[in-house]
Amino acid sequence: MAAGVVIKVVVYSTSNWEKLWTLEGHRSKVSAIVYSPNSSRIVSGDEDGTVQIWDILTGTCFYALNGHDNGISSIAYSPQGDQVVSASNDMTLRLWDVETGDCRHIWIGHTDGVTNAVFSPKGNQIASGSWDSTVRLWDIDTGTCLHVLRGHDRDVLSVVYSPRGDQVASVSYDGTTRLWDVVTGDCRHILTGANGESVMYSPSGQQVASPSSYRSIRLWDADTGMCLHTLDGHNDYVSSIVYSPRGDLVASSSKDKTVRLWDTETGVCRQTLFGNSGEVTSVAFSPQGDQVASNSDDWTIRLWDVGVGASRHISSSHMNSVWRVKSPSTGNLVATRSHDTTVRLWGLETGSCLQILRGHSSYVYAVSFSPQYDQIATGSGDRTIRLWNVEKGVRSRTLTGHTGPVYDVAYSPQGNQLASASKDKTIRLWDLESGECRHILIGHNGAVSGVMYSPDGNSVVSHSHDSTACVWDTETGVRKHTLTGHGERIYETAFSPQGDQIATSSSDSTVRVWDEGTGECHHILIGHNSTVGSITYSPKGDQIASGSGNGSVKVWDLETRTCLWRPVIPSGLQVPLYKCIRSVGNVSMRLRRICI
Repeated sequence: MAAGVVIKVVVYSTSNWEKLWTLEGHRSKVSAIVYSPNSSRIVSGDEDGTVQIWDILTGTCFYALNGHDNGISSIAYSPQGDQVVSASNDMTLRLWDVETGDCRHIWIGHTDGVTNAVFSPKGNQIASGSWDSTVRLWDIDTGTCLHVLRGHDRDVLSVVYSPRGDQVASVSYDGTTRLWDVVTGDCRHILTGANGESVMYSPSGQQVASPSSYRSIRLWDADTGMCLHTLDGHNDYVSSIVYSPRGDLVASSSKDKTVRLWDTETGVCRQTLFGNSGEVTSVAFSPQGDQVASNSDDWTIRLWDVGVGASRHISSSHMNSVWRVKSPSTGNLVATRSHDTTVRLWGLETGSCLQILRGHSSYVYAVSFSPQYDQIATGSGDRTIRLWNVEKGVRSRTLTGHTGPVYDVAYSPQGNQLASASKDKTIRLWDLESGECRHILIGHNGAVSGVMYSPDGNSVVSHSHDSTACVWDTETGVRKHTLTGHGERIYETAFSPQGDQIATSSSDSTVRVWDEGTGECHHILIGHNSTVGSITYSPKGDQIASGSGNGSVKVWDLETRTCLWRPVIPSGLQVPLYKCIRSVGNVSMRLRRICI
């Protein structure tokens, strides 16, 4: 590594995978990182032996903890969130007080580098593995070593407690995984054929997963030690495995540049996720189990929708939502929002960047063109909306008032009003001539992720993480209807061309059609078997097209409520809900809606 290079930790939002913060301060490669149980802090360690505690809300460093004489190999938070343990190649473990930054214990006993350390589920013990081929159990209150677990013939690479806390599993270079009794220190089972660096219990504690023969994974019964399934499919070394929160899936990453999702009951591979150009080194499920994050040697993080197999690539370049319009003065334009807090305007004819709009201090969530195409509104994680002159690329106004990130913005059809949706659970209607907020619309119980005007501009529909949509009167700010019925989050809403209907799509795999006047649900369109993330009406308003997470598109007849047809989506399409148009610079442009 070149001298003077500052190594950074980048924090992304799990709601839409935008970059929140770049945490700068480490002076060597970051070797370990962990969230606090309440997700308010991050602790990171580097190859120089420094541990840093960061505030997620502000991106600032609380403490830089020094004491280790060699690189950090592992960091773990206590279940209560008040302590952190760091394991180091200096053969020690250190227990840190998160609030004060004080070192509570220094555990010395291993005779070689400590590879891994974890808390027990109750937070009263720590298990550590080492290059010295042993596992040690430590009492947190007294700081004493409870057991030295001997039996492995080579380095212990990973240790983990069972969910009940009665067992510890360890995996070693000797080709075995051992299950240990925490109370007695006895080895209960020796699981042979383990040739990886990780071991994992299922959420119920009934199964153990461990890599086997470098290219496969084995699932074991934790009580009997019997092998339940051998998961074959990877073509190279398996680097990481993890159970889904429900325990029905195992995700594995490999040197063969893929991630695989396996059914834990049958042992069958459900999906193979392609896209990385380098070894995939680690994999993790989201808390809800609907997404998988993978890290690769190609310097990228990919976020995969479970059940879809599509990835959203995270890097420092523009690669988020793209909006395509026609401008009388400049021809076809595309606006892109980016992790780098900028918005860029691109000319479709030339593929060149025409303007770079700078001013937001955080990630940009939303971009919308005015009806006249002479203005752009942007919403950001910095809680502001900014209005920009398209031709000059300069900011004309900043709208402030939201107390949370702004997730969506929409112009009224007349162009004199703007609606904004925010994580603060509100919608705001702004007068664009004066810049004043005309109404604050309160009624959702969760973050408001989208907003849309009716064709006549008299109504606004908003949808939220609370699984509802609300219809509002734009003149009075009064809520007209709350559209309830979806069992899960609503992803998109659409007005019919006549404005008499509203369609909503959801992760419950359905599309619902509502009467704008009464708020009643007219139709429930059932047929998708995955999240419906995109919907649009036909110009006549008699049909709806919907796009689903599994790559399918359905066209529905609203009179008969039947699916008229579904086009065949090419199997190689990486983002099935969107149609790839062309590339402009480093931007892969996609239509946001499916048009019929």
